[in-house]
Amino acid sequence: MPQDLHILTGAPGSGKTAILDTIGADIRCVGEPAREILAEQRAIDGDGTSDRNASLFVDLLLQRSIDKHEAARTEDAPVLFDRGVPDCIAYASVMGIDPSRSIRAAERYRYNDQVLMLRPWEEIYTVDDERTMSFADTFPFHDALVDAYERTGYIMVEVPRGSVEHRAAFVRDSITGL
Repeated sequence: MPQDLHILTGAPGSGKTAILDTIGADIRCVGEPAREILAEQRAIDGDGTSDRNASLFVDLLLQRSIDKHEAARTEDAPVLFDRGVPDCIAYASVMGIDPSRSIRAAERYRYNDQVLMLRPWEEIYTVDDERTMSFADTFPFHDALVDAYERTGYIMVEVPRGSVEHRAAFVRDSITGL
């Protein structure tokens, strides 16, 4: 049921992974598809990366996001996704790709109406093999995320800044209704 499928999203480097790692023992968490695809494509010297073939990357990302949604629909307990199908709209928009396939998919593959959003936060921002954008570049992506989720009918709930434990407690309470 969509009400048991929750999304935690936000600009790269905003703290999603740390929060998910903190609550992973309590709530089933589904990893970020973009990181998986980038790592897989780099391991095989594939073209499905944003810098080689952005259109292929978005297609792979959309399919992986749909697959993860489909797999989680059978769960009996709440599931928390590190990004959801509507994130593909933001990726497509930022990369100059037609987002229409992602928009149609976001209408079909629904989640809980309230989406937990993390804002860019420079003090915790770092780069790595998969996160190569500058901190300044996180703002247009954040704006594209907000637009993608709002245009597909979701309500954005901002996760307040604070310690990882504080943020994780906020996310846990938002999902479990405590």
